[in-house]
Amino acid sequence: SNSSFAESCPFIVVIPQCPWRCSAANHWLPETLQAITGFITGHVVPNLAGDPARVYLAGQSMGGHGAWSYAAQQRGFFAAVAVICGYAPPSDAEAIADRLRGTAVCIAHAADDTVIPVHASDVMEKLVRQRGNRDILVFRYDHAPGPPIPEFEHLTGHGSYELLFREPSFYNWLLQHRCSSCGLATRWEPLHTDEYDI
Repeated sequence: SNSSFAESCPFIVVIPQCPWRCSAANHWLPETLQAITGFITGHVVPNLAGDPARVYLAGQSMGGHGAWSYAAQQRGFFAAVAVICGYAPPSDAEAIADRLRGTAVCIAHAADDTVIPVHASDVMEKLVRQRGNRDILVFRYDHAPGPPIPEFEHLTGHGSYELLFREPSFYNWLLQHRCSSCGLATRWEPLHTDEYDI
């Protein structure tokens, strides 16, 4: 039931949809991400009793790209970040890794992903570790299904979230992370401003 699930999984889940402008640009635009921050600080935390010390970010595929980018540009806002079959543009990868050196990161990807090569996650894991971040949880699956949506089910290996979100250890890991200064609107730090103009 919903009540028993809520007791075992005590999260408020906010799932922003990719606006058309972001989809057309093939990345999350700064104004969209900043609006999400405003929604969390202005509504979720004060009105839904959200815990500002435990604001987590997760994203899959383009959302995984968004998770890397959002966490790096809104540095210090999230207590932990989960990137599922995500990627970072080569031009931003080093800067993202630098900015997330002190943030807990979970990376999940399937070796048989036919959409985003697992190498994209391997690169980011290596870069973040090179910066001294030891709070990294990695789920490397040999196989993942395609997304459970008829028009996308042929995308073999790209449904890693179907596996990660069934991992009890993932939720336990998230809940271990608290950050007294997180969940507060921090200064927005653009990566490559020109890259996001359309």
